[in-house]
Amino acid sequence: MDRRQFLTVASALALAPAAAAASALDAKAERTGPGAVRLDWTGAQAVSVLVSADPDAQKRAMKPLKTATGNAVAVDAPVSPRPYFLVTSADGRQTRVAERLLPLEGGRNFRDVGGWRTADGRQVKWGHIYRSGVMVGLTMADFAYLSKLDVTAICDLRSPQERTSEPSPFLGKPGAPKVIATDYDMSASMASFMKMTNREEAIQGFADAYVAFLDMLTPHYTDMFARLVANEGPLAFNCSAGKDRTGMASALILSVLGVPRATVLEDYALTQVYTPPSYYAKMAQSGAANSGVSAQQAQALSKLPPEVLQVIMGSDPEVMRRALATIDAKFGGPVALTKARFGLTDQKIASLRQSYLI
Repeated sequence: MDRRQFLTVASALALAPAAAAASALDAKAERTGPGAVRLDWTGAQAVSVLVSADPDAQKRAMKPLKTATGNAVAVDAPVSPRPYFLVTSADGRQTRVAERLLPLEGGRNFRDVGGWRTADGRQVKWGHIYRSGVMVGLTMADFAYLSKLDVTAICDLRSPQERTSEPSPFLGKPGAPKVIATDYDMSASMASFMKMTNREEAIQGFADAYVAFLDMLTPHYTDMFARLVANEGPLAFNCSAGKDRTGMASALILSVLGVPRATVLEDYALTQVYTPPSYYAKMAQSGAANSGVSAQQAQALSKLPPEVLQVIMGSDPEVMRRALATIDAKFGGPVALTKARFGLTDQKIASLRQSYLI
């Protein structure tokens, strides 16, 4: 190789990371007030913004909203029930974005699983899969809002004791989504949590519990995946806090769809953003009716060391990282696990990616 060729190759290699970074166009949407949303993006200096109430709307069917420069813009949300935005750069790159956390009055951690990027650059569709905590606090306005999202099924991952103390508000409501639940006993898991004495024990104990969910909740996860394969959606799944049993369900779904591990951990950790540990601790210790914790459990939690309580009430990504590492070691990874345990096949996984990725 002569000097000219060497310099040409060296220059290309030096520019490759920058070019790759520049090719990405990512955006997020956050509500700033009634009918107002702030859009933030990276990867472009000038964008056009279109909007639709349909998460799967073709570009030609979307309403032009605004052109903007920089990395952020405030926009109106002139469609009901949810605005779904298409952000397009001058060179044609685009990404779809919506509010991740639903703007509910009484919901807990009720959020969209859409928007995350897969390893091959595709995007999980918005408005098709939702995750949540206990729903008992939903208001009439929340019911009206959620009814417009056309959720057809809710996979309730809670134990019978939890479902008895805080029944799903959708049960018995005309036209409400179907609530699917299967009985199991998780008292042993709760008892083990109360024996933790420091942060390391809490993180490892929770990670072990997440792996134990795979046996405890086999019927739940199997049914959930079957409904997703059948495109029986939009679909939601929930537990009490919306972070542990629900967190594992979301991690499995995103992994099957081809979302990278780092992004799976990011999705898990978002619970600490939307409902920080202090929120759950206050709810549990006060014995609030919709805390998801019994009076007996609240009393036991109040006696735990603060660093243990912080892990129990939080969503430290290290917990999920260790749980998934164990799944890697025992099953060959989350995708192999779902094929061995929850009824998926290569063909069904291909169907899921066809249905839920753009």
